[in-house]
Amino acid sequence: MTRQEGPRTSQAGIDAEHRIQVELILALEQGLAMGRDHEDLKALLRQLVDYTDVHFMSEQMLMRLYSYPALAEHEAAHDKLMEQARRIEADFCSEEPSGVSSELLILKQWLLDHIRSDDYAFHSHLSSV
Repeated sequence: MTRQEGPRTSQAGIDAEHRIQVELILALEQGLAMGRDHEDLKALLRQLVDYTDVHFMSEQMLMRLYSYPALAEHEAAHDKLMEQARRIEADFCSEEPSGVSSELLILKQWLLDHIRSDDYAFHSHLSSV
């Protein structure tokens, strides 16, 4: 693979991972709305937290590889989202699932905003290398 092929391939991979993150959140929302079993929802939430953590590590490695100038700010945003996701998971494990719905909605909106702004800026950077 040449260096020119790398950023495009990386960008497609990141986009696919974003879709999976959003699908996991939507599955959680649907599961909450349908009154799905608490243990099933906990497992789904754990999957979202783990997947997001790995995705962020992968994305940050690409940012280092392609010398992304806003790496520190982007990492800080990832840290904030992971803190929020882990807090939701802790709350969910100690409360009824319905108490987490509003927090999950906030998390989803934050993730979508992050993808549209911060990740879009990184995509632009990848397009320029």
